[in-house]
Amino acid sequence: MNGKSLADEVKSMRQQKALALDVTRVEARKSVLPKPPLLSSHQAGWENMSLEYHVQPEYESPEHYASHYTLAIRLKSQSGLERWLGDCHRTENCIRGDVAVIPPQVTHKIYSPQESEFIALCLDSEFVSNIAGESVDPDILEIIPHFSKPDPLIYQIGLALKTALESDGPASRLYAESMATALSAHLLQHYSAPKHKLREYQGGLPKYKLQRVIEFIIDNLADNLLLASMAQEVSISQYHFARLFKQSTGLSPYQYVIHCRIERAKILLLQSQLKISEIASQVGFADQSQFTRHFKRLLGVTPKEIRSSRK
Repeated sequence: MNGKSLADEVKSMRQQKALALDVTRVEARKSVLPKPPLLSSHQAGWENMSLEYHVQPEYESPEHYASHYTLAIRLKSQSGLERWLGDCHRTENCIRGDVAVIPPQVTHKIYSPQESEFIALCLDSEFVSNIAGESVDPDILEIIPHFSKPDPLIYQIGLALKTALESDGPASRLYAESMATALSAHLLQHYSAPKHKLREYQGGLPKYKLQRVIEFIIDNLADNLLLASMAQEVSISQYHFARLFKQSTGLSPYQYVIHCRIERAKILLLQSQLKISEIASQVGFADQSQFTRHFKRLLGVTPKEIRSSRK
């Protein structure tokens, strides 16, 4: 972060956010998109979640943020879409079913050079925190921003909710409430990482590169994550990447990956019916014994003990 102190970093983030629009309220969103949604759940009495279905012409949005989670689900392939999430920027070539995840308070901006069709699902942040509190400690876990990528489950839930709203209107409320729970659990399972605090230090990874590599780690936990592949993701040599990453997070890349794997495994143990050996494989451990060893070292209990605690 080029020698910035913690105070400078916080001040910079506050200034950036002060210039952005708060679109938490429905009325405020009218200034972000050129046309209103073709379908909206705001009159259907849904709780903890809302849905908007959009077909928009070419547009460039102002920078904005909200106090809820936003899931942007693409219903039409599109190339050359420019998206900014906080300090990160990416050109997206989206296909039908791609999903972008924008957590609360993260600034967001988009330029769409052609007509776009999408569903915007908004999840109440307190509701998601309550779901997290039932299985993990929300104070040590956070859902991180994700640029567009395929997510068949969110895509299918989005389509199902749109159909239910079109056909049942207010009667879709109960279905929406159950889907809000499923979506919250899915976000925690697949889009969360251990929280890292901004620290006062000289050097470290720029914030946008740190976010990019954490997103890469979360998306590839089941794979054999190598230092070279992480460093390549942010175009830094392995040596410098390892040093800067530890300055930014307080953990080496290897330690951070292990923490991410254990946190995801903990959620799966509490919220799924998968066997412990299947969970070990799904989060990237070579075998169940290696998984159990790391799990007990970090959490002080075995995977079996965590699973039995939910009964």
